[in-house]
Amino acid sequence: MDAESLAGLQALVADVGTGNVIDAELLDGCPVEAHELDEMDEAQAATVAAHCFAVLFDHRVQDSVGAEADQVSGIWRGTLDGFAYVIRRDDLGDLVLDFSVPA
Repeated sequence: MDAESLAGLQALVADVGTGNVIDAELLDGCPVEAHELDEMDEAQAATVAAHCFAVLFDHRVQDSVGAEADQVSGIWRGTLDGFAYVIRRDDLGDLVLDFSVPA
């Protein structure tokens, strides 16, 4: 990816990368199904995050790493092509996906 494309992707992620509720529409076509989300391990969380990133930002993820999976507290973390992600359960019980731009 060239510097201009990367800068555009970083700006887009910074602008709309937080507060994305993982719903059936966003999961459409993902190999991890909705009923599996509560029990995801690190690898499955990375797969879900990469799928959602591709759908939201029209970017095919080359490198996805799941770093943490805590099903009890409802938090999954990792990185996708250098962007950090956190999947967390909100107060309503929804899973919310946040991406952040590398510093």
